[in-house]
Amino acid sequence: MKLFVWDFHGTLEKGFESAVLEFTNRSLEKHNYSERVDKNIVSELYGKKWTEFFKRVLPDKSDEVHLGLQNYAILDQRKNPHIVAGCVEPNDYAEIILKEISQKHDQILISHTDQDDIENFARSAKLDSYFPKGKCFGINAHQFDKTKKDILDEYLAGKNFEKIIFIGDSHHDMIPNERGIYYLYTHPGKQFRESMSDYKINDLREILREI
Repeated sequence: MKLFVWDFHGTLEKGFESAVLEFTNRSLEKHNYSERVDKNIVSELYGKKWTEFFKRVLPDKSDEVHLGLQNYAILDQRKNPHIVAGCVEPNDYAEIILKEISQKHDQILISHTDQDDIENFARSAKLDSYFPKGKCFGINAHQFDKTKKDILDEYLAGKNFEKIIFIGDSHHDMIPNERGIYYLYTHPGKQFRESMSDYKINDLREILREI
């Protein structure tokens, strides 16, 4: 049996960048800043800490200001799940791939997103049935109290897999492991981020070769 380790944002979903754009600018507007992020900035920084977005457009402000803007955006997002639900949808072929894997192998989801939030995101994308409790893991990306490797090591304790397949859109998703096979994904038309990988793909169906 193999283990498939999935990233969520930018990999299993599409559309959340629009929500990030909206909530970031809502926070800037709420705090009376005229500056705004645009789609290019969101695409470039997507997957990084939310404070990085505010640092980009408000470079002269303090870390405390950036953190306050981030905290407002996070709360705003949680108070308005309908906005998230209206933006997030499963990536092309995601449901097909996850169903195929579930019939033969094991799979987990690890995201740099708080536990409650990643569960809600997976639900919004209608992929939560593939990642029930114990298979869906969120990390507080703004504190980094744990790493993706910590979560994986805990999950692997007492288990033995033939191979571990990693699928994600950044180097954070390529967790070092001697049994690892690495797929760096990006949406069609976008540039790949810098990362080690065995394969670079923009079609999730290429994962089928591992099934």
